[in-house]
Amino acid sequence: MTQLTLRCECGALEGRLKHVSPQSGNHMVCYCDDCQGFAKHVGNEEKWLDKWGGTDIFQLAPADIEIHKGADQLRCVRMKSGGIYRFYTACCRSPIANTISRKYPFVGIPTAVIHGIDKEQALGPVKCYVMGTFAKGTPPTKPHPKFSMKSLFAVMRFMLKNKIRGTNVPTPFFREDGKSVVAPDESVNRD
Repeated sequence: MTQLTLRCECGALEGRLKHVSPQSGNHMVCYCDDCQGFAKHVGNEEKWLDKWGGTDIFQLAPADIEIHKGADQLRCVRMKSGGIYRFYTACCRSPIANTISRKYPFVGIPTAVIHGIDKEQALGPVKCYVMGTFAKGTPPTKPHPKFSMKSLFAVMRFMLKNKIRGTNVPTPFFREDGKSVVAPDESVNRD
């Protein structure tokens, strides 16, 4: 397993991803409207999305993420009322993480903010392409309209394994009382 660097575009926020391997996480591309809305919220969509509107992410356990500097730069938004927490930086508006809550052992990190010489090998190939209903045009990867059985199984297996291990904590994104370390921005246009 490999350690990789988590770093925003300007370098003000930096941390470490521990125990990264194709077996320890899920490498996926998501085309959902929520991911696309988040990229629009942080700005410069072309930088964060592929040309069909997909976000390349690596899912790993919260306990495998450490932020060493720049945690004060974290900002949070929920694109939909009750939706997932999406963290980004105030300094350069880099997307940092998507997560459900402190209870769930799941964090999706956009691969654009993951760095390291062994990055490609550590993340492995993309396992699944999901939420193709929202893709712009026709991606050559033929994403499933929602979630294939393969992708559902991969995520459920990942979450169950990490729930048993208790790797939902510690987490750099939630306090012990379950509240996010930064209150979500409530001014976002929601549907």
